[in-house]
Amino acid sequence: MEKIKGHPLNMAIQIGKIRSIFPGSNIKFDQKHLVWIHNLTPSALSETYTVRLEYKLNNHPNVYIQSPKLTFFPGHLKLPHVYSTDKQWLCLYYRKAKEWNSTMFIADTVIPWTCEWILHYEIWACTGTWNGGGISHMPENKKLENDETTLS
Repeated sequence: MEKIKGHPLNMAIQIGKIRSIFPGSNIKFDQKHLVWIHNLTPSALSETYTVRLEYKLNNHPNVYIQSPKLTFFPGHLKLPHVYSTDKQWLCLYYRKAKEWNSTMFIADTVIPWTCEWILHYEIWACTGTWNGGGISHMPENKKLENDETTLS
């Protein structure tokens, strides 16, 4: 995992890395905010998902599945490992453990973690078993909602 020791990566560096790996991405940004929208197909057998990543400098990136609307395994009413089922806001890593920080490239961490989450979701949607690991948390955590960012 590539990072620049001790210094948060500015938006230009983050965007440059994202564009180098995902050319043609839809990116809106200013010096402190970034919104990335892109279609991801995590495997040859996967559906294509439109993903929205929102990042406010020195905060955690927030990732949402914009489409398609994620379906549930029969008998389940909520998605596994999300902060919000309604918003399809994904839980990709344990924030309190500082598994991601602003010295790390989003393109090398959060985006691949999103693909991995989608693969685990697809298995869960077929089997009802979440194999993606993680810890239990409140799916509609109010504190985390304050960490969300939007950039029109």
